[in-house]
Amino acid sequence: MTSSLPDLFPTSTYWVQDQCTLKIGKEQYDAKLSYTLYIEQGKKDSDEMIINRTNLKVSDQEIDTKFLEVANSYMEALFPLICTIEKYSLSIQNIDEIRKRIQKTDVAIHDIYSGDGIDHIQAQFFEAIQTDEKLLHFIRQLHFMKILEYGLQKFNPKRPYETSWKVLPIGTADWIGETRYQKEQNTLSFEPKIDNAQDMMNDIIRYIHKHDYHVSFDEETLPLYADFQHNISYTGKTGRMKKAETHVCIETEDKFYYQHSITIETK
Repeated sequence: MTSSLPDLFPTSTYWVQDQCTLKIGKEQYDAKLSYTLYIEQGKKDSDEMIINRTNLKVSDQEIDTKFLEVANSYMEALFPLICTIEKYSLSIQNIDEIRKRIQKTDVAIHDIYSGDGIDHIQAQFFEAIQTDEKLLHFIRQLHFMKILEYGLQKFNPKRPYETSWKVLPIGTADWIGETRYQKEQNTLSFEPKIDNAQDMMNDIIRYIHKHDYHVSFDEETLPLYADFQHNISYTGKTGRMKKAETHVCIETEDKFYYQHSITIETK
């Protein structure tokens, strides 16, 4: 790697806005999150970077429900994330420490809360910590981790790029395309095509049937519309992002609609 960590990921504070709309038949769910990401270099002369998350709000409000409080407690246990950069990807270094924090949080929550919703959250995190591979996969699928890695592609001489995007609560969409870095404008764009459309359609159908939504699939063929657009503007010669915008949309006529938009801006 020719670039140093301060060049690739200088100390930065980002304001993140995350909005998602999910429609299944006539049912619609909306979520809006905002939080701050703080990225700094590890120990002096270290190749490590530290990622912290603070100031989480839901619909511009402080968390005020038991369900959200529990979910956020588990997410808080992930931080700080300590990473290195390998082949323009983030490699998590403190996986054992993260697992211990999640286990400690799990014990504390179990002593205070109960209920089906709480059990569902606990089950997800319990499954994630069973092996290093599962926990690493869980963290790497977090949307802000994906976007931070997209920012690194400014330095990657190989333009073909593959990624995945967790379509909550359905499954994972795989995408493949080519990144385009324009040196004069200091911008990067990425508009890949979905690479597992049939798998995504199968996941949608299974989820709808499993949860008994009033949606029929009587058509012999049903088109899947999928769009992914990602654009970054940088502040200078380093990898610090001035603004990054990601828009993902997956739709099957009037049966299923998923729209996810995330904006990251330098504070």
